Amino acid sequence: MSDGPVYVYGVAAVAKTPLSVSTRGVEAARIRAIEDDGLLALISDVRGESLATAREVRAHWRVLDEASESATVLPVRFGTVLEDEDGVRARLLEPNAERLKELLRELDGRVQLTLKGDYDEQLLLRQVVEESDAVARLRDRVRSVPAEAAYYERIRLGEMVAAQVDQRRAEDTRMALETLEPLAVAAREEDATRPDAALSLSFLVDRDRVPQFNDGVRKLATRFGDRISLRYVGPLPPYSFADIQLDPEAVAWA
Repeated sequence: MSDGPVYVYGVAAVAKTPLSVSTRGVEAARIRAIEDDGLLALISDVRGESLATAREVRAHWRVLDEASESATVLPVRFGTVLEDEDGVRARLLEPNAERLKELLRELDGRVQLTLKGDYDEQLLLRQVVEESDAVARLRDRVRSVPAEAAYYERIRLGEMVAAQVDQRRAEDTRMALETLEPLAVAAREEDATRPDAALSLSFLVDRDRVPQFNDGVRKLATRFGDRISLRYVGPLPPYSFADIQLDPEAVAWA
């Protein structure tokens, strides 16, 4: 038992087969599990240094990825540090036991699959102009006059194109959900963060239905064709479906 600060990665249910992780964690520390009333927390010792580096973030996710290969694990947010093992039990496991067990039951045998898509920007803009007479007329107007004389028309053109892209993004996201949501237990949509982002979706899927979901993604890719490049990742721990809110006194180092 450690009597110093510990870093927390995630929570799982105690099983007949012990959950072990060979991957090193933050600060290259060994991973161990501590138990309390049917729950276990994956932890490692920390020296108290800053953890806000890309290396440590990758270590955090690698631990969760390996652990999730053999068990359902509820991820704890990156940078969560508690004063010692007793603190993990007293602040995380004991006060949240009922909710944690309920989440573990809900997520048992399920994984997260994420799908992101980016537009071919040139193809997208060409299609917007071809399909909107108003955009095409304003574009021609902007091209026909000096730049300083078309200042406000350029602003208006940008606004019109952005509106058309937003509409197309909504339609493409709806198409993706109509295709894939029937194959999943739940789905979550994230807002676009870049102008060329087409969609960003996370799905909670029964592990034994992953092959069917894969087929659905392939069909969707065929429907989108060259205009959307898809990035499909998983299976992953259920990051988007297992939001653990710790006791306010928990210390987050970053």
